[in-house]
Amino acid sequence: MKIIRTDRELQTPHVDATLRAAGHNLVLLPDGIAEDALIEAVRDAGLLLMCYTPITARVIAAAHRLRGIVKYGVGIDAIDIPAARARGIHVVNIPEYAEETVAEGAFALMIALAKKLLPLQRQMQSQGWAWPEARWLGSDIAGKTVGLVGLGRIGRSMARMAGAGFRARVP
Repeated sequence: MKIIRTDRELQTPHVDATLRAAGHNLVLLPDGIAEDALIEAVRDAGLLLMCYTPITARVIAAAHRLRGIVKYGVGIDAIDIPAARARGIHVVNIPEYAEETVAEGAFALMIALAKKLLPLQRQMQSQGWAWPEARWLGSDIAGKTVGLVGLGRIGRSMARMAGAGFRARVP
């Protein structure tokens, strides 16, 4: 079967090798591929793997053998779901994808802001020293209230880290 994977810059060596070992013709397309080029590539594909590339109604209509679209990531907002449904094409995603990684990254940014790490690093880089003065004093997260907008998988992970790990209040 011909399988198209868009956004080839996102490396998935295990997936690619597994599909090829199973005898599939895997075609990798670049991020930002033009819609007309994608249409040409998917005409005879049975499966489409994507992350960021928009899968429009035109793309779906042109893919006469397409049986499934796999979003290797969370949301499915880049896929025209009504067009896929009308053609009987199954659409799946990976809702657990990188939830801890994204939450930890967001938490690291919150710590960097609270502790003024970037301005302090710039001072150390330019001056070689930062005198212990008020402008360099950061805030503790413990005892603070952390407000989160949305409590999906990532938000729940952030809430757990803030509450259990850093003793912050999470309303």
